[in-house]
Amino acid sequence: MTLIKGEDFQISKEDGQPGDNPRTVNELFWRSVARFPRLDAVKYRDRGGFSGLTFAEYGTKVKHLSLGLKSLGLEKGDKASLFSRTRYEWALSDLAVQSAGAVTVSIYPTLATNTVKYIVDHSDSKIIILENRKLLEQLLPVAGDLPLLRHIVTIEDCGKPQDNIFTLDELVERGKGYENENPGACEATWKSVQPDDLSSIIYTSGTTGPPKGVMLSHWNWVFTALASARLTVLAEGEPGMAFLPMAHVYMRLAYFTSVLGGATMYFTLPEHLAEDLARIRPRGFPAVPRLFEQIYERIIERVEASPPHRRKIFYIAARKAREMGRLKSLGVETDNLTGEERRLLLDAGRLKKPAARLPLGQRLGHRFFDLLVYKKIRKGAGLDRLSYAVSGASSLPKDLAYFFSGIGIRIIEGYGLTETCAPGCANPVERIRPGTIGRPLPGTMIKLDEDGEILIKGGHVMQGYYKMPEETRQVFTADGWLKTGDTGAVDEAGYLVFKERKKHIIVLSTGKNVAPLPIEERLKKSRWIGEAVVVGDDRKYVAALIQPAFDPLLDFARQNKIEFDEALTEKTFDAAGAEITATVDPALLKHEMVLDLYRSVLAEANPTFDPHEQVKRFALLPGVLSEENEEITPTLKVKRSRVIEKYAGLIEEVYAKS
Repeated sequence: MTLIKGEDFQISKEDGQPGDNPRTVNELFWRSVARFPRLDAVKYRDRGGFSGLTFAEYGTKVKHLSLGLKSLGLEKGDKASLFSRTRYEWALSDLAVQSAGAVTVSIYPTLATNTVKYIVDHSDSKIIILENRKLLEQLLPVAGDLPLLRHIVTIEDCGKPQDNIFTLDELVERGKGYENENPGACEATWKSVQPDDLSSIIYTSGTTGPPKGVMLSHWNWVFTALASARLTVLAEGEPGMAFLPMAHVYMRLAYFTSVLGGATMYFTLPEHLAEDLARIRPRGFPAVPRLFEQIYERIIERVEASPPHRRKIFYIAARKAREMGRLKSLGVETDNLTGEERRLLLDAGRLKKPAARLPLGQRLGHRFFDLLVYKKIRKGAGLDRLSYAVSGASSLPKDLAYFFSGIGIRIIEGYGLTETCAPGCANPVERIRPGTIGRPLPGTMIKLDEDGEILIKGGHVMQGYYKMPEETRQVFTADGWLKTGDTGAVDEAGYLVFKERKKHIIVLSTGKNVAPLPIEERLKKSRWIGEAVVVGDDRKYVAALIQPAFDPLLDFARQNKIEFDEALTEKTFDAAGAEITATVDPALLKHEMVLDLYRSVLAEANPTFDPHEQVKRFALLPGVLSEENEEITPTLKVKRSRVIEKYAGLIEEVYAKS
């Protein structure tokens, strides 16, 4: 077995003393309130601008909301569901629940009603805090089937169709009265919480089976925040940005880490992202690969609309940037760090002697393009103050990672699960290697089982699945290692490389095994493909369900004068807030010129794989895979079993043509 360890991490929940380093989410938050009272804790969109609360003001509001919840009967250990989009009131409510000694149960606002009902019921939630009238109307028809649910709290004023419905503002006022009658109650409660007490239940969206409630303790969160801060952290008053779902462990961990450092978190939504990046100019933020793909696409659009000489300069600069990014990943120092990159490495104590240096001429050439091209890109995208960004949920294309690294934007890729409180490993900021998921977090051990499965052990590993003892037993080895269900390998530099989900391995009727992920990732490099699902279990050869990238496809159809009904084109928004085409005229997908286009894409991709791995046939899907249709998870992972089940007839048609 291969074993790799993270840096030594000299903290312990047993050794910590109050006022030393935090051991619970409550200690983490209230310590920052005491340390940074005058700094802005949160900023939120308000009448076209941003309003905010200092840490002192925020702490007061958390206290009163927490006491308001207690006035409704929320006791230590009780469960409270949180059903909302990302907004500062999400974090406010979460911290209030934690300060009451209760347990936050997060629910994605995009989930189907039956799933919401299942989570509220299975988690034994006594209170649900939800965002608006839309979500209230979704909940009310099933609320009668939730015997433990006593109260509904709305962030926005939705009226009072039932006596057990309160607004967040009403609870804050109730909390003030509760404090007058019970002085010191909030502090006494939050201080009574212990590191191993349950903090949160996060239901995994799961690509198969019913959701499982991952139990995360206070220590799980604090350990992971402290470990992440050893790699990089926003400092006092520095602007961060939250736009990913707070219901997911990834964004919530990033928020707790920012609170630890006293940073200011700006809350926004994907549809405002392009505008708010330019206004906020954040120092750091977590994101998904689609955001960086979108930024690059916008750059290319502007370049293609510019005069020929500017296009030529850009493409030369882009080629140089990718080469520079590749050299950085090998430990070669360019001596051309941006001010933000140098500050980041100094703050993290990771500005180290390089393995090698570039020749002077190459360094000067890079500085020339930085002044002429790269600096303008960073400023135009609102990334000119960026120290780092984190990319998670799926892999960032390697050439894109090299490009951004080469222009001075450090994108840290990592790997983790809800069961590991988000990250299990991450690329170190001083040497990011695109195509890998980095090294274990400080205080973490990772080993590869005999079949290549990634096993993890550390203070961030969950307590188990709520009310599912058998599933909990199955996911741990006898000696306490978490079985991730993913396979990996270690490269020559000691970095972990993600390979495939174990259960996704396809076994052909010929007996040969096929890992679908590398094939799908290769296909998605094409500008014509938005998503791909490779199939072939018990079949003679591999086939693929292809979701076209509909916007480029529409341009192709118009340029080639292919007749189709434009009125059947429907729009939606992607995870990064960009408007995209969701469906097109089905006749377009059957046109021979379109089919030939996708045949050429496969012809280009197939030679990079062994013969038994090559995609022999394909079918084009009629619309984008969506959360609403339960085809992807809230973290943008394809639910393979659901897609294969839904399009079983289409798959049979593909193989029937053999």
